[in-house]
Amino acid sequence: MNGQPGSEDRRGLGRFQLRLRSLIQRLKDREEILELYTRDVSSNGAFFFAENPLPIDTSLSMTLFLPVGESVKSKISVEGMVIRSENDGMAVRFAPNYSLVAN
Repeated sequence: MNGQPGSEDRRGLGRFQLRLRSLIQRLKDREEILELYTRDVSSNGAFFFAENPLPIDTSLSMTLFLPVGESVKSKISVEGMVIRSENDGMAVRFAPNYSLVAN
């Protein structure tokens, strides 16, 4: 928040500008897997760049790959729902039961 009238960020959690490779699949049909990249991420959601954003209320399964190092492969596996669509992408809220896997 920068103190300007009307410039308040209504999100309660901080967002981090992170470009993470992600694989996204609709829970309903699980037919197509989309490879998208995040614009920003918080602990309860992310914004994904997409030429054809999915409709609001679409339930998803997602895997976000974290850039930890060459020898360590880490990822977040989470389900969520599209809560906003824009011209350049979509905002997704994560379900609270996600897992972070490092191997």
